[in-house]
Amino acid sequence: MTSDRPPKLFGTTNELAKERNRAAAERTMNAWLGQSLTLIGFGVAIDQIYQGVRQQFPDIDPLLRETLAHTISLAFIALGTMLLGLALIQHRLEVKSLEREDYVLQSVSRLNHFVVIGVILSGVLGLVTITLFL
Repeated sequence: MTSDRPPKLFGTTNELAKERNRAAAERTMNAWLGQSLTLIGFGVAIDQIYQGVRQQFPDIDPLLRETLAHTISLAFIALGTMLLGLALIQHRLEVKSLEREDYVLQSVSRLNHFVVIGVILSGVLGLVTITLFL
C-alpha cells in the first residue's frame, strides 16, 4: 500500500527550518517594501521637482511638458504600487505553504518574473527620465 502524500515531518529541526524560511520571507517582504516605497517616492519627487523648477524659472521653455512629467510620475507610483501588490501576494503564498503540515514549496517563479520585469521597466523609465531632464 503506497501513499501519495509525503510523510509528516515533526520535530525541532523541521520547525526551526520553517521558522528560518518564515524569517527569510519576512526579510524579502521588507526589501520589496523598501523598493516599492522608493519607486513611489521617486514618482512624487519627479512631480515636485518639475513644479519647483517651473515656479523658479517660469520664462524658460521646459524640456519636459507638464503632462509628460505627470505621466512619468504616475507611472513610477503605479509601478511601485504594483510591485508592492506582487510582493504581498508572493509573501502570502510563502506563509501559506509554511503553515501546511506537509510543507510543500510553492513555486512563485511567475511572480518573480513580473517583479523582475517591473524593476527593468522602472530602470528604463528612470534612464529615459534622466535623459530628458539633461
